[in-house]
Amino acid sequence: MYKIIIMNKKLTTDYVANFNKELDSIDKLEETPKIIRKQAVQALDTILVNSNDLVFTDRNIIENTKKALENISESSIKNNFKIIYSQMCVLAVSSLEAILKRYFEDSLNNLKNINRKNKKLKESKISFYELVENNLKFNGHFGKLVIEKNKPNFQDFKSIKSVFEDYLSKEIILNNDKEKKICFYLEARHVLVHKGGIVDEKFISATESFDANIKGYKKGDPIEINEEDWSSIKVVLGELVSQVTKQNKK
Repeated sequence: MYKIIIMNKKLTTDYVANFNKELDSIDKLEETPKIIRKQAVQALDTILVNSNDLVFTDRNIIENTKKALENISESSIKNNFKIIYSQMCVLAVSSLEAILKRYFEDSLNNLKNINRKNKKLKESKISFYELVENNLKFNGHFGKLVIEKNKPNFQDFKSIKSVFEDYLSKEIILNNDKEKKICFYLEARHVLVHKGGIVDEKFISATESFDANIKGYKKGDPIEINEEDWSSIKVVLGELVSQVTKQNKK
């Protein structure tokens, strides 16, 4: 009889800290408008200081341009950089998917965490080739094997809740408002990446289950992500990672 050996592995990764680090990196994109304006003003200052032979007309144009840049309100800049917030949403949700998948894989490598009543685990098959490739041992690789075989979905909130409940008996408990926002931003990411930012039937259907269409979008509406959304994204996705990665129930 072939024997599959799976060694228990203690989780030592700080998933919340790693995710927050990812968000901090993404957050830097928001600084782009300020950096561009600051550098432009500094460049104009340099020209004004070092170019004494500028004619009055040219100097006047440069000075007026500098004043115009300095007088642009931050709200005006941010309104024109909505595309940046949209991409920040995409990056944040992609980082969320990666961190949840990593935690899921690591958790399954510890046999104590596994929900043995999961039908998918009972129905999954392993080929002789896979046994040979792993030298009949799956220590440290069982989580990866499950991901490859069963392809759990970490891209929408309903699936995320089901995956952790089914495989790890882990219930994700968040308040209603946070669940709505998580569902909304995960589905918004799908629309931004795959539908050119235009709301489709899938978005409407997916957000219905959590009453999560928080902006009241209709089919054909453009998805718009702003500064307020980004603040919410950081809070609710961070809370999701925190809840998911809490110690398993005994």
